[in-house]
Amino acid sequence: MAQNTTTSQDYVADTATVTTKGVSRSELVLLGTFGSQDAPSALVRLPGGKVQTVTVGDTVNGGKVLAIATAELTLARNGTAQRLQMP
Repeated sequence: MAQNTTTSQDYVADTATVTTKGVSRSELVLLGTFGSQDAPSALVRLPGGKVQTVTVGDTVNGGKVLAIATAELTLARNGTAQRLQMP
């Protein structure tokens, strides 16, 4: 029986570097949401690549976080509400 020579470390490195079409590195991107309904949080990637955890009321990338729901974040910027959804 042949053994699988791919290690977990190799697999993680390969999948972590997969390029997703339609996700710009110069835009704010919602990576995930977590927490309870009473205290939701979100993980966002800022333009330039830095990752930040935000909660409702925080300011991120020039906008204020209005709401966080499952796989969605609503941000107020320049008087307009903007919805970010996970890619």
